[in-house]
Amino acid sequence: MYTGVMLTLDADFLRSFLAISETGSYGAAAHRVNKTQSTVSAQMKRLEEMLGVSLFSKSGRRNLLTPEGLRLLEYAKSIVRLNEETVNAFLTPRPGGTVKLGICDDYAQAFLLPALSRFARRFPQVEVEILTTDSRSLRNRPDIDSFDAIIVSTKSGIEGVELLRMDQLYWIGSEAHDVQFQPRLPLALWSDGCAWRDMALAALAGAGRDYRIMHTTSNAPLLRAVVQNGLAVTIGPKWYLAPGLVELPELNRTCPLGEDGLGVKVLNPDLSEPLATFIDYVRTYFRGGGQFSI
Repeated sequence: MYTGVMLTLDADFLRSFLAISETGSYGAAAHRVNKTQSTVSAQMKRLEEMLGVSLFSKSGRRNLLTPEGLRLLEYAKSIVRLNEETVNAFLTPRPGGTVKLGICDDYAQAFLLPALSRFARRFPQVEVEILTTDSRSLRNRPDIDSFDAIIVSTKSGIEGVELLRMDQLYWIGSEAHDVQFQPRLPLALWSDGCAWRDMALAALAGAGRDYRIMHTTSNAPLLRAVVQNGLAVTIGPKWYLAPGLVELPELNRTCPLGEDGLGVKVLNPDLSEPLATFIDYVRTYFRGGGQFSI
């Protein structure tokens, strides 16, 4: 019931709320927003009292959003984003410099653009330099220390990678062609060094399925076009699907692929404000859903 008293939601409270919704933990959220766990707990208690709802429920050791928490989620994201952008629009001088990032090409196309767009609004003077390649190539680069951060497969062999997401992989083919039934399965795969490539070949070897690699590329749009035109099959998560591409149930049943994880490793020990903000945006958008695009 409306009481005539105007409630004001504290953006700091909402920032803690978003951190809990993403991590599932009051402790992890407190670390992310640089507060004590007791402070975050007190903020959530006050926020629930103000709104008259419960925002989280326990499921084992995780804190999950209630239906009311889910309702608040999008509002909270908008309020925090607008608060950050409004404040920063009046801050002078703005930081300059460069953020240098290495990332797998397919993930960059699916998840990176919204993080880049938001970062550009926050730090328009900061240049973002991006190298897209496979995880193994990133790991073996002699100039890897020149990168501020890398986003790589958790199977890359690089220690200290913070997990961003786990994806089940599937066999993917053309909606209009049935090349998956050929005696020697034609493959279109990423370049040597890609974890997905290794998983595909291991699955086929384990099932005793004969194959031939017809196309190898590090160009995501080209690989997708090859598969859409019925020249070969490939693998990828569900978000990799696009018009003209479908999962291949029989191949998924006989040659299961398993999961692959993606994570971020910060290499620059000088965690500047732009770099810290950029990594935080990466966490937000890579842990959400993605959509493959050219």
